[in-house]
Amino acid sequence: MIGSHLDFRKLRNSGKRIIWITLVDILLVAPLVYTGLRFVAGMSIEISVFVSIIATATAPGSILHIIRETRAQGILTKTILAVVALNNALVILIFYTASSIFISHSGSGEFNVFHTVLSPFMYLIESLLAGGLVGLALMFISEKYKRIHISFPAMVLLGVVLTAGISESLHFSGLLSGLVMGMMITNFSKHKDQFFSAFRDLEGVIFALFFVLAGTHFDFGAMKIAGIAGATLIVFRFLGKFIAPTIGAHLADTTRTVAKGIGISLYPLAGLAIGLTLFIESIPQFRQFSSTITAIVLTAVVVFELLGPIFTKHALQKAGEINKNRLRLLDFLQEEFIKIGVKNTDKWKTLEELTDFLYRSHHMKHLNLQKLKKGVIEREREVSTGIGEAIAIPHVIVEGGPKIMGIIATCKQGIEFDALDGKPVKIIILVATPKEHYDMHLKVMATVAKIFGHNTFIREMIINAKTPEEVFEILQHEEVDELNPYFED
Repeated sequence: MIGSHLDFRKLRNSGKRIIWITLVDILLVAPLVYTGLRFVAGMSIEISVFVSIIATATAPGSILHIIRETRAQGILTKTILAVVALNNALVILIFYTASSIFISHSGSGEFNVFHTVLSPFMYLIESLLAGGLVGLALMFISEKYKRIHISFPAMVLLGVVLTAGISESLHFSGLLSGLVMGMMITNFSKHKDQFFSAFRDLEGVIFALFFVLAGTHFDFGAMKIAGIAGATLIVFRFLGKFIAPTIGAHLADTTRTVAKGIGISLYPLAGLAIGLTLFIESIPQFRQFSSTITAIVLTAVVVFELLGPIFTKHALQKAGEINKNRLRLLDFLQEEFIKIGVKNTDKWKTLEELTDFLYRSHHMKHLNLQKLKKGVIEREREVSTGIGEAIAIPHVIVEGGPKIMGIIATCKQGIEFDALDGKPVKIIILVATPKEHYDMHLKVMATVAKIFGHNTFIREMIINAKTPEEVFEILQHEEVDELNPYFED
């Protein structure tokens, strides 16, 4: 399920901060926890290494549950989900690399370059192929038989069973394969909403089974050993998970909302940590210390699963993103639909460039791009959409689509647009309205004009913004929020 949040379209404008936060999180948390376990708790090198890698993971299930329960939506929510997805993929790769090194050395004791260095990457590629092929198969079936009633819950179960079965039989990573399957569906399937809606109905049972299985491996006799080590893990992970993402956010030069909230949002520890712990239990070479690792990790899981969601919810609340995941009049006021610093100063070339961006960012494959460009330009030739105050609202009526779509672009130097006040345009809002939603067209136009034209302070901040993220945060201003009504409670 977490793989569904690595949507390349949505991450187009946010890659820098997500990569910085994730990398700093990985690079700082693991060494910090290792230091605590090795030198404070006195654990062996093997236990310290594997527990520190596992501790770097953030639980996707708990994060998703909190976000769904609070109906959160916004820049912090989006960042948390993408960081967790990328974090899980990297933790899996690092864990299996470390496992490969340990198994190689515990066997012959000789350093084999292939098994130690290349084998984990081959393992990664094979797992990617397994998840990718299952994802492609599900997409093919859903498209080929779209005219008949398809049970998406059954297809989701089929996908999970196939991914797990192939991975188990061929000794791939089922966790990584599942993540890739989710990525494939969210980025390339026309029926992704039905797939993930079906999974939501099943995930409660799946996670419950996961915890029951983990509990069967919890040896109370090993808790005495885990005592100091468990407490050390909790303290050092608590510090690391706050410090590292915060540093990453500042290095990415992100907005205050993300920088202040990300540090307390990534505490939950469960799903992946439990899965990797069970993997250690299943490998003969790990048996001498597997019960200790299990006790230490599961002790931390209990604490972070109790406290982590509370911190995550608090961060979302402070960011003002609670209860924002509802249908709005201008639903396209999102980071992925914002383009900063248009270079063209020619009106017609700019309209072509922005129509391209509209088409790509909204995945408008049901429309012909050239017809879309022609429609935008023909409408503009009738009368200029420059409404004054540096604002232009070019628009077009299209043949079909799920909803009204739009993008926002800024051009600091200004574009001659034959505007009503004769001034250059610096903010362009391009809107495409499907015929079936035409009754909302004028209301959307009027709302756009109010939001961008009536508040000089907000307009100037948007023009001077350096990143799409910054524009998005400006658009969360209370006055803008009030002018963009929700369609549901």
